[in-house]
This record gives sequence, structure tokens and C-alpha cells, in this order.
Amino acid sequence: MGIKNYIKILCLLLTCGLLCLSAAAQASDSTGNRIWDENANESLNYTWTPQTYSGFYYDLDTGEGSENLTVQLSKGSRTIEKEDLQYETVPIKTGFEYGKWGSYEVIGFMAERYFAGYTANSSFANKEISVISGGQLSKVLMDNDDRKSMYTGSALVLEEGYSLNMVEVDVNGNTVWVQLEKDGKVVDEAFLSSNSDYVYKADLGSTEDVPIIAVHFAQIFSGVETNAVFVDGIFQISDQYVKIQNGDKFGKMEVSSTSSSGIKMRNSDSISLSKGDTIDIMGKLSFVVADANELRFAPIVETSRPGTYELRGTIHDDKFDTMVWTPFNFEGFYYNIDENISTESLSIEGLDDRTIEDEALVYSTKPENVKFEHEGWGSYEVVGFMAEKYFAGYPENTLGNSKGISVLSDRVLSKVLIDDNDKKSLFTGSSLALENGYSLKAAEVDVNGKSVLFELYKNGKLLDSGIVPQGGDYIYEADIGGAENIPMIAVHVSTVFRSTETDAVFVEGIFQISDDYLEISGGDSFGEMEITSISDSGITMKNKDSVSLSRGDVIDLMGNMKFKVADASVLRFYPFVEVKTEAGDQLNIEIPEALVVGKPTEILVTARNVSVGGVEVSVGNESIGTTGDNGNLTFTPGKEGSFTVTANREGYVSGTKRVDVLAQGVQKLLVSVSPETVREGDQIKISVTDSVDNKPVAGADVFFGGQKTDAQTDEKGITSYWVTTPGTYVVNATKTGYEEGETHVEVTEKATQFSFSNLTIQPASVEAGTPVNISVNAMNNGSVTGESKVELLVNNESVDSENVTLNPGENKSVEFSHTEDNPGTYTVEVGGLRESYEVTKKAPFFSGMATLGILATAFVILRKRRS
Repeated sequence: MGIKNYIKILCLLLTCGLLCLSAAAQASDSTGNRIWDENANESLNYTWTPQTYSGFYYDLDTGEGSENLTVQLSKGSRTIEKEDLQYETVPIKTGFEYGKWGSYEVIGFMAERYFAGYTANSSFANKEISVISGGQLSKVLMDNDDRKSMYTGSALVLEEGYSLNMVEVDVNGNTVWVQLEKDGKVVDEAFLSSNSDYVYKADLGSTEDVPIIAVHFAQIFSGVETNAVFVDGIFQISDQYVKIQNGDKFGKMEVSSTSSSGIKMRNSDSISLSKGDTIDIMGKLSFVVADANELRFAPIVETSRPGTYELRGTIHDDKFDTMVWTPFNFEGFYYNIDENISTESLSIEGLDDRTIEDEALVYSTKPENVKFEHEGWGSYEVVGFMAEKYFAGYPENTLGNSKGISVLSDRVLSKVLIDDNDKKSLFTGSSLALENGYSLKAAEVDVNGKSVLFELYKNGKLLDSGIVPQGGDYIYEADIGGAENIPMIAVHVSTVFRSTETDAVFVEGIFQISDDYLEISGGDSFGEMEITSISDSGITMKNKDSVSLSRGDVIDLMGNMKFKVADASVLRFYPFVEVKTEAGDQLNIEIPEALVVGKPTEILVTARNVSVGGVEVSVGNESIGTTGDNGNLTFTPGKEGSFTVTANREGYVSGTKRVDVLAQGVQKLLVSVSPETVREGDQIKISVTDSVDNKPVAGADVFFGGQKTDAQTDEKGITSYWVTTPGTYVVNATKTGYEEGETHVEVTEKATQFSFSNLTIQPASVEAGTPVNISVNAMNNGSVTGESKVELLVNNESVDSENVTLNPGENKSVEFSHTEDNPGTYTVEVGGLRESYEVTKKAPFFSGMATLGILATAFVILRKRRS
């Protein structure tokens, strides 16, 4: 390595060190960071606040937060003594999303948002109501101002089994008759006019007449063929409240006081912070402890359920003048708590009032070695880039490679898609679903039960096959950009099993990186940021233009990273990323919809099409056991009723399914609707079967939205129905001798559905300053004529767009011309399709002139010779 490279690395290390020192200097030693580290000189009396921890409820516009958690530690001890962990939360005011309703009180409790009461400014409540003073808390289920349209016979589906049915609109279009149902039973009704509120009140414990549902009716319309209602404000709180009183225990914590001014709790017993533990503290809040000799731990909130979660950094305001963010004070950055490995930092080096000056926002990241989840594989190189985890390379002798591999040195980054060590079982013919359309099929087990033939598919196409012995690894290599023969998928086979009836393979260790790589080079732009340096030792980016922190703005910095700015006169903002938990790792429960008392039934739990063992299954509030390696569990119901079956296992998204348990000899009608997606104007098929043998039931009466359909089910148990208006409807079936069955169907409005194909770039390589032609085929697969904005992104930045109007079934080629002035590899994205092209250095002007000069001289000499 040359002296220049040594100097570069030294500078990078000094920069990172100064940034970490700066971050530590800005944060108080008693608060400011999410991670508590005994080697970071932090106070033994430490507090997590809403300003420093993204799990706690915080209102950026007002600067108010609800929750605080304080721990008192003893030097050299891994034990939090009794009553040394203290939690406090207070109610704060927040505005309804539908602004004309005013405000209400909300309180964070155990890292979840709860309703605490109505204020004098809550327009539909008419009076101040404090449910927290009565020791009750109710979750806020809905708070939105989305405009929705509904039609006679349809329903506004709310949470917890409530639905608001549009029964009828009067002939003058002045009034709508609505009925509120709870689990199919009418509990309230009202007649409403335009620009009025429907409000449903109920008792919450000792607090009487609490509005739990409010819906604002903006407009009522009566037409010749259609009656419609438009709502633009919905608010709902749960009727299932949490009762809180002194002495109540929640996990490790016990309530020490509760009143209208807030709640306080302390740990009722000592808490051991053992190496590698995840400790349930209360509700969804846990402590994760590093599997290391030094004590390092942090609060975390469960984010396993599908949804979008905001991970924010410490707030910059008049209290925390934070100008540097690292994984210690920004949860969005990549961090390995066990090995204390971090790679990213973001700093503001020049802030003038509300403006970050040019090149004053500095982002840097460097690669680090981190252990595989499957310990037998050793470690690999990882780098956080724009708050996402990327693969950067392999050290020597990793996954069959004798030489080390650095894809970063080839200016390539690939996302780490899977890195886990969970035990999974595959049976002959079944497949392990991987990411990016890949699946690994256990095609056959050899006759001796010592090895397995694997077949690797992508999008159903066979790519590779290989024989792997018990205790061996299946490894698939591929080229990723300019990096060749990179182990992209690795699966460790722990056990191969063969019997007279079943052949099975157990895998314990899966690693996969993406083949959809990111090529980067100096000068590339990502949002507001531009790469100023890149090497195998790290990446640095700076803002190419000034960044204005305007009131109420959300500013796209780069990739998924953003700044959120308070809508307030004082400058208050924080960096954040939104993490979306997909349902891909969702536990799926396979169980009949109707069970019979005393009759055993098999429950199968799967995830990603593979059976999952070690899953705890509950029926109602009672645990019935855990699934075996084959994902199965036998359950014999003991009483009638409707129950929720729940499947839980750490590292997976919990699964639920509603089932009915019937008395012996009783049958229920099961109702299903196809197609799965229904639009207005579609003809649907309604299928009715029995709950015992799942056989078709003929002669059943079918109701759609409360109206009886014209025909009963035929001998196949099917009847058809044309749906004419959007909305959510109840479809139910009745027949003498059966319990009534029902399902819900959502009918969506006719809509455009644009798809894109055949993205081409011509030519594939050009000189700097020379345009390329980019084209893509757009098609409207929807049922109505519509317009779509076709956006051209280059290196993740929007550079051009075109609005395209297409009729149903029509397609059109959309064309762009784009020019880049700097050499490099540019990634083009249109409609989710991605392609790349190269920009080479422009030939120097003087060389062209020299060529012309040589030609001219040769021409003169030739003429002289001829003369």
C-alpha cells in the first residue's frame, strides 16, 4: 500500500474519531444517546427521553414528549437493583388530523400511544373528559382526515368489529340514515346532514359517556341512480381500555402513582443485564444487552408487526444542540451492539439560521468486519450506506474463497438480504423461499440419507443444482457488477433425514446478498448529497447545494434518510428513516375456519412457504403449546365460541386467525368470494360450503350488503352477483339447519393500473456531455382511462418526468433524453425498472485539433509531391 493510501486511511480514522468525540461532547453524560456503554464515560444515573429515543411519543411541532425512563446503575455491576429503574409519563395536547375538531390529550405509555382525554377544545366532546384520572387508558385506533366516498348499502369499516352502515339517503339529499354495528349487531343509529358529526359514546370503566367514534360527514348527495356520502374526518379510540392503579404490574415494572397529571412506575424486583439477553421491561419496550464482556445496552421497541416505523435521531433544538449523529444517537444508522461496530456518521459543520451551508453537511461511512449469524462461517465485511446495511466483501478463507474479496473496491455495494441462523425444515419437493425471487428446492435425499440434491430457481427458472452432505454448505456464486464469482447465497445443512415415509432436510444458517447491486463513483449524487471521495476504506459525501430547513418541511437528504423540521418559530429538527416491516416473515396459520368441540385438528404454522418449529400457539388467552420441527401442533377444542388463534416466535411477525368452535353435530356455513380483488362493475362468485367436510351447500340464501341476492346457491354451492358501487360490504349466507356464515368484501373504485416494461438506454456508453435516449413502454392495465406521472430517476434522483394519459389496455412508448457531464456509471430507474450506462471521459479538444493538423499537413505534402 502506498504512502498516499496510508495518509487517506489515517485521515478517515481521525475524522471518524473527531466526529464520535464531537457527538459525545454535545450529548449530556446523563442523557442524549440511545446506547448506554460503560466505556463511553456516561453517567450511572441515565435517562432516555422522547428527544433522545425514538420509541417514546414525541410531538415535533410543540417540542413536547410524554415519556421518560431513568436507570440508576452501580459501577461494575450488571444488575439494576429494585426501584432503580423509574418510568414517568404525562399527558400532552395534540391536534386532531381533522383540524376543525380542535385537540385532545394523548399520552405515551410503555412506548405506545394512548388516548388520555378530551380538552375544552375538542369540538365534538362538548366538555373536558379525562379518562386517565379514572385510571383508564384507551388506544387511539384511527385519526385521519382522508376523504372517503360511500354509497347506500356500503359501510365504513372501523376497528374492533365496528362498521358504520349507510342505510339510506333521503330523496332531497339532505339527510343520511346511518347505523353503527358491532360484530354484526346494531348498537346505534342516527340521521345526519351535510357538514355534521356522527358521534358514538360509551362508558370506559368509571368514565361515562366518552366519545369513542367520531365521523365528519362533509357532503350528502342524492342522484337519479346513485346516492353517495362523503366523509373527511374519522377518529376512534378503543373500547378495550387498560386499567391502571397503584400496585399494578406491567412486566418488570409496578405502578407507584397515577393521576390526571400522569403515571409513574418502578421495577418491583432487580433486573439482571446478562450478556446477549433481550429483557422484556414492559409492554413492547425491552432492553437489548450486548453479548460482550463490557456492559452495553439500549431500549428497543418491538417492530415485528407489519407496518412502517420511524427511527429518529436525537433532536436538534434549544436543549440539544446536536450537530453530529452516529449510531449511538441515531437509531437509523447501522449498528452491531454485540461487537460495538458502527460505520456511519452525519455532521453539520455550518448552520446559518435555518440554512445548512454548501458542503457543510458531511456524511461518512467505512467498512467493518461483522460475524455471520451462523458462527461456523466466520465474518464478512459490512458497510452502512445511507442508513441501510450493505455487503462490502469477504475476508480470506470465507465461504470457500481463499482470497479476500472487496466489492467496495470495485465501486459496488449489495444489500444484505438474509443473515440468520434459525432452524428451518424442508421436506423432499418443498422449497426454501429466499429474497429477490430465488428459491432453493430440496429435490431429493440420497438413499443413505447422508446428502441432499438442491436446485436453485429464480422466478421459476432453474439456475443451479448441487449435492450437499449433512454438515455441508450450499454456495451459489455470481458476478455482481465488476466483482466476479461472489458467493451470493449460502445455506448450511445441519441434518439430512430419511425414513420409510418422510425425507427431510434441516438447515441452520442462511446468508444472501442482492444481485440488484448499486454502482457508485466519485461525483455521484444521492438526493442532496454528492460523493466527494470513495475507496476500499470508505465513502464521504457532502451537500452540493445549501439545504433550507423551512418550517414544517420533510427534506429528502439521501436514499431513505430525511430531515423532519418542526412547524414552529423555533428551529427544531431531527434526522430519521422509515423502516417498513414486510409480511414476508409473517407466521401463517393453517387451520380450518370452523372446529368442533372434542374433535382434534391439526394446526400448521409456516413462514415463507416453509414450516416453522418452536412457535408458541395460543387460542384466546391460553397457550396450547409449541409447534414441532415440522411446524405442526394438534389442538382439541374444549368449548364453543369464537376465538383468535395467535402464533408467536421471536424474529417473526406474529400471525393470527379467527376460528369458530361449534358443538358436536352443529354445522356452520363458510362463505368465500372471488376474485380476491373486486372493483365496481365486476361480477363476483360467492361460494358457500359446510364447516365439517367443506362440501358445497346448495339452496343457501345469500345476502350482499344486507340485501338478498336474486338466486340461491347452485349444486356447486355457488351464486354470482354484479357489484355496482364501491365500499366495504358484508356477504352472508343462511340455510335451515346451519349456523349463518359471513365474510367481508371490499369493492374498490374503477382505477387505472399502469405497468412498465422494456426499459432501454441507447447508446450504452457515451462520452461526457453526450445525451443518451431512454425509453420505456407504459401500459394501462386498469379499467378506466387515466393519467400517470412517469418519472425518470438517475442515481436515485428525479431529473425529468412526463405525464401520460392512456385508455384501458392502451400502451405507449415514453422517451427521455438525458445528459451527464461527469464520467462514471449511472443507474437509470423508470417505473421500478433499472438499467445502467457508462459515461466516459470526453476526448480532449487539442487531440482532435492535432489530428486535423496532421491530416492538413499530409494533404499539403501530397499535393507538393503530385505537383
